[in-house]
Amino acid sequence: MSFIIKRQLSTLIPPKIASASNLGAAPGAKRLANVVGFYKALPRGPAPAPVRKGLLGMYTAKYFDGDNASGVPLVHLIVAVFLISYTLDYQLHLKHHKKGAEHEESHH
Repeated sequence: MSFIIKRQLSTLIPPKIASASNLGAAPGAKRLANVVGFYKALPRGPAPAPVRKGLLGMYTAKYFDGDNASGVPLVHLIVAVFLISYTLDYQLHLKHHKKGAEHEESHH
């Protein structure tokens, strides 16, 4: 039964203090100083903004991050899909029908 209680207490106490020998003992000044020192070493405030590098990083920083978020990338996507699909359509189909006369004769 004692093991169960110690195990439940160990989930509430930070790991450096939660050893079996220290559970019953009064907290010492050295252990408390270690815990305070650990928490003082943690960074405070918001995390710094990541520095974006490269073409994709600059695009992300310009259109997605912070107050710059907008719908412009959606317009870019629509234009890119149109250009790619038209290029494929031209290469696979339309360039064979440049001369309308040949095309009309083959149907007659």
